[in-house]
Amino acid sequence: MNRFVKVIANSGRDDGVLPPEVRIQTSEPGDAGFVAYMHGRYYWKHHGFHSASEYYFIKHLADFVNNPEGGRLWTVKVNESMIGSVAIVRNNSKTAQFRWFLVDVKYQGIGIGSRLMRIALDFCRENGYSKVILWTFKGLGKARRLYDKAGFVLSEEKENLVWSNMKIIEQKMELRL
Repeated sequence: MNRFVKVIANSGRDDGVLPPEVRIQTSEPGDAGFVAYMHGRYYWKHHGFHSASEYYFIKHLADFVNNPEGGRLWTVKVNESMIGSVAIVRNNSKTAQFRWFLVDVKYQGIGIGSRLMRIALDFCRENGYSKVILWTFKGLGKARRLYDKAGFVLSEEKENLVWSNMKIIEQKMELRL
């Protein structure tokens, strides 16, 4: 299998081509650490998260790197600089979790998030998953629109008082494939 994923989206459409410097690929050694860094920095800067959330990202990414069976991590790079990621993590033989979905704000709105969503969900279908779950939180409007468009449905909400000094409402979403 070619480890590079063919990318054919641009300007929010699914029928164009991303700029040639944008490359979506399966992860390489060292990428998981940078995914944790990107998430820690982004959520601290834009949503006031602190070190408890960073520990959460690092711990779960380390668990995935140690046992990636049934899942995959993809990264988005522009001229070798990482600007996004998404992963599928196996929960059980029928359920996968959509995780670590992030595109740098400077690159949002050109179709990268939509393409990552499609790549990840295609992987789930190809690997026989019948359900995909994800956890997000209120306030991530652009991501939420992508989840809704893909067919995810809100199934649970709960307060999170651990990751930030602000009240966060976590949301569990589910998609039947």
